[in-house]
Amino acid sequence: MANWDLWPVHAFVDALAAAGVKAAVVSPGSRNTPLTLAFAEHPEIAVYSHLDERSAGFFALGLAKSTGVPVVLCCTSGTATANYYPAVMEAFEARVPLLVVTADRPHQLRDVGANQAVRQPGMYAMHVKWALELPVPDGTQELARHAAAMAARATAVALAAPAGPVHVNYPFVEPLMLPPRAELTDAHQISIPSLYRSAQALPDASGVEALYHALQTAKRPMFVIGPQPSAEMGRAVASFCAKHGIVLCADVLSQARFVPGEEAKTQVQYFDLLLTAVGDTMPAPDLVVRFGGQPTSKSMSTFLQHAAKGARVFVADESEWYRDASFVATDVIAGDVLALLRDLAGRGLEPKATWDLYVQAWKQADEAVASVVATFTKAHWFEGAALRSFVAALPEGAQLFIGNSRPIRDLDALASPRPPIVAYGNRGVSGIDGIVSTAFGVAAGRPTEPTVLCLGDVSFYHDLNGLLAARRFSVPLTILLVHNDGGGIFQHLSQAQRQETLGYFTTPHGLEFEEMVNAYGGRFTRVADEAALAEATRQATSRQNGLQVIEVRFDNAESAGLYQRLRQEVEAALRVVMD
Repeated sequence: MANWDLWPVHAFVDALAAAGVKAAVVSPGSRNTPLTLAFAEHPEIAVYSHLDERSAGFFALGLAKSTGVPVVLCCTSGTATANYYPAVMEAFEARVPLLVVTADRPHQLRDVGANQAVRQPGMYAMHVKWALELPVPDGTQELARHAAAMAARATAVALAAPAGPVHVNYPFVEPLMLPPRAELTDAHQISIPSLYRSAQALPDASGVEALYHALQTAKRPMFVIGPQPSAEMGRAVASFCAKHGIVLCADVLSQARFVPGEEAKTQVQYFDLLLTAVGDTMPAPDLVVRFGGQPTSKSMSTFLQHAAKGARVFVADESEWYRDASFVATDVIAGDVLALLRDLAGRGLEPKATWDLYVQAWKQADEAVASVVATFTKAHWFEGAALRSFVAALPEGAQLFIGNSRPIRDLDALASPRPPIVAYGNRGVSGIDGIVSTAFGVAAGRPTEPTVLCLGDVSFYHDLNGLLAARRFSVPLTILLVHNDGGGIFQHLSQAQRQETLGYFTTPHGLEFEEMVNAYGGRFTRVADEAALAEATRQATSRQNGLQVIEVRFDNAESAGLYQRLRQEVEAALRVVMD
C-alpha cells in the first residue's frame, strides 16, 4: 500500500531532471525504495541498478566524466553509504559532478541501537562541496517545494567551478512504498525551479594583460598542460602553441597529447624520458604557463620546480581553487581558460626568433628520444611496449581509460603520436580501486564510441565485481590486462632495494583470470607479441561486443631491467645530441 506522505520524493526527482540530471546509479536496498521507484518512473532519467556499492560509485563517476553532467548515486542506509566513499573522494579531487543521495532512518533512531542506523549526515566530511539533510517527507506541499529547491541547488553546486560531489541525506519512515507517478493529481503538482547557470567567469583583464606582457618579453616560453577532461580546451592549448611557436609539454590525460599533426608541431612528445635523463641540462624556460591538474610525470614536476627559480610561472585555472602542488606559481589567472586563450590570440602575439630556437632545441632532443623508443620497443617485449602498441592500434575517436600505477606512467612516457582519441584516468586520488567500474561508466556515457581500458592485474583484481556491468547494462568494453603477477611499480621504487621484503609490496597472487572473465560472460584472449596484440585490439574494437579481455604476461623482475636499459639508451642518445 502506497504511503502518500512520500509523494514529495517525486518533486525532488523532477527538480533533478529539470536541472539537467539524466542518469541515476542505484544500489539495491530497502530504505531507498522511495528514491529508487521515483527514479525508475521518471521518463527522462536512465537508471542503472548496480549490485555492488563500491563499483556503483565508480560507475557513476565514469558516467559523469564522459558526459560532463551530474549523475545521481543512490543507496540505502548503513554501510552501503561508506562503500561510496572512495568514488566520492576521487570525484572531489578530480572535479567530477556527482549527487550522492543516501537514504536514512529518521534522526530519532540514531545513537539508540536501531538497526542499520549510523551517523550519515556529513559523513563525507571534507570530500564534498556541500552536504545537506532533507526532512522526513510528510506529504505537504511545503516539504515538496523544499525538496525540489534543494535538488536544484545541489545540482547547481555540483556543476559550479570547480565541479564536484554534493551529498544529500534523505531520511524516510515506513511504510516505504512510494505512490505511483501515474496516480499523482493536481494537488501533488508544484512549480519546479528553473536553473539558469552562467558560463565560467571571464579572466580578469589585468591578469590577461600581465600574461600578454610576460609573453612579449619572454625568450624561452613553455606551456605545460596536465590532466583535464575538455577536448576543446586541449586542442585550443595545442593550437595556440603551434600557431605561436611555443614549446608544449602535454600530459597523456590532457586531451592535447593526441591531436592532428599540424597542431602538435611544437609538442615535446617524450618529455618524461627526456627530463628523466637530462632534465638538469635542458635549457630552462624563462616563462611557464600551466593548465590542468598536476602532471603525471614526476620528472616534469621536478623540472618545473627547478625552472621556477629563474622563471615566471603562470597558472591558468577555471576557478580560484587553482592547482599548484609544487607552490611555484608567481601569477594565477582564474576563469574561463578558453576565453583567456582567445583574448591572447586576438592581441597579435608575434613569435620571436628566440622562441623558434627554443622549440628547435627541445624538438631535436625529442626526436632523439623518439628514435630510441621506437627501436627499443620493437626489439623488446615488455609492459611499456605492449601499452604503446595497444594505444597505437586504437581507432580514431576511441575512449581510452588508463589505469593507475605503471600503465599511466608508461603511456605518459612512451605513447607515440597518433590521431585523436579521448583519454581518461582517475588521477584525483590516483587509487587502483574502482578502475574497471569507472571505465564501464565512461563507456555507458558514450556508447557509440569504442571504449578501452588498460590496467594491471592488481587493479583488475580489486574491481572484479565491476565486470558485471558488461552483461547487466549491455555496455561493451575492451580491456588490456597487463599481468605481471603483482604490483610491478614497486620494482622501480625504493622498496626494490630490499629484495627480502619486496613481496610485501609487489604482493604476487598467482591468480589466473580467464575463468573469472568467462563467468561474467566475457571473451578472453592471451597474446604474446606486438603483432598479435595489435590484431586482437583491432578486432575487439571493431566488434564492440560485450566484455573483451586481452591479456599480456610479463615477468616483474625481468621488466625492471628492461626499463633501466631503455633509460640508459635514451641518456646516451641525448648526450650525443647535446654535445
